[in-house]
Amino acid sequence: MFESVIQSITSYASLSEKEIECFVEQMTPRQLDKGDLLLQTGEVCMSWAFLTKGSFREYYLDEDLNEVTTNLFTINSWVINNSSFTGQIPSKCKIEAFEESEILVIGIHDLHHLISESPAFFALGKILEVDSKKPKSSATPQEKYLQLLDQNSAIIQKFPLKYIASYLGMTPETLSRVRRKIK
Repeated sequence: MFESVIQSITSYASLSEKEIECFVEQMTPRQLDKGDLLLQTGEVCMSWAFLTKGSFREYYLDEDLNEVTTNLFTINSWVINNSSFTGQIPSKCKIEAFEESEILVIGIHDLHHLISESPAFFALGKILEVDSKKPKSSATPQEKYLQLLDQNSAIIQKFPLKYIASYLGMTPETLSRVRRKIK
């Protein structure tokens, strides 16, 4: 159960066996059913969650009450609302289980404790940079889709086109044209 999370944290930080053990001991397994919320709009994100099974979608409602997908999470991803977690401010988004899912959760107070015990844990802050993998908004629709295919093709296989299109900042029709052109 913990092999993937160990592989992930050691890709961000050089940790001793003892430090890895301390990190894993702080994690709590949790199961969510499809539609369950990991984070509600207005709540402050107080933890990191490592996705071991299933998938999640982060979204908000715009002024016309349309759902706007801001992030899609698949297996071996860290599920975090970055701005809420780092700023300790209420989230503007919801994070919802797209299907039955299993996560390993570590709370902010446990993270702070680990950092106080060993500065090596501070390097795990790089996990918060996962948003930088989202295709750049200045890219063309085709470039965005190709970047997504290259960096996280599991999203294409897991989520409906309307969520992928919203995540990429385009209409479903534009995404369909891009996909036809690439095939």
